[in-house]
Amino acid sequence: MAAKKVSKRDTVVPKGVSDEEIESSESEDEVSKVAHNLRDELIMSETSSSSESSDSPTAAFAGTLPPPPMNEELEPIDYFFSMFDKKSIALLAGQSNLYAVQTNPSKPVRISEVEMSHFIGILIMTGIYCFPEQRFFWMNTTRVESISSVMSRDRFLEIKKYLHVVDNSKQLNRTDPNFDRAHKVRPLLN
Repeated sequence: MAAKKVSKRDTVVPKGVSDEEIESSESEDEVSKVAHNLRDELIMSETSSSSESSDSPTAAFAGTLPPPPMNEELEPIDYFFSMFDKKSIALLAGQSNLYAVQTNPSKPVRISEVEMSHFIGILIMTGIYCFPEQRFFWMNTTRVESISSVMSRDRFLEIKKYLHVVDNSKQLNRTDPNFDRAHKVRPLLN
């Protein structure tokens, strides 16, 4: 069986080895052995450097964990209302309605608290799926029944368009010393 000819361009040459060292080999077999050994060295150096970089420092958790839930059999709606209480839902619905009237007085949106709860629930549900656009949840080919049966696509997009937490007219000027950068969401944070 004839020895396979190894060209220069197929040979991996690590730093510190000159072309002359490879060319000074007496036979093609020797060249292929050198190339094979050099490739092995290169692979070993790559794996050792990648394993070194994957070792990242770890920090021990020093905080305290929250207490376990009182009732282990909570329903999904209970988790929802633990994040968004009825006061927050009422605030979102009221401020969104106000913003809609400020934007277009001739066409009020009239968002109810129930609709706002559904809207927020849909936003949470959309985090589970990986669609490129929210409209996919209502398309015939990609319809998600648990979302599309709760609210129409157009109503969802309309509520999304007018969603507000505070009255923009009460925002202080940026130069005011009492200016709050989190003004737009502060009521939800408190």
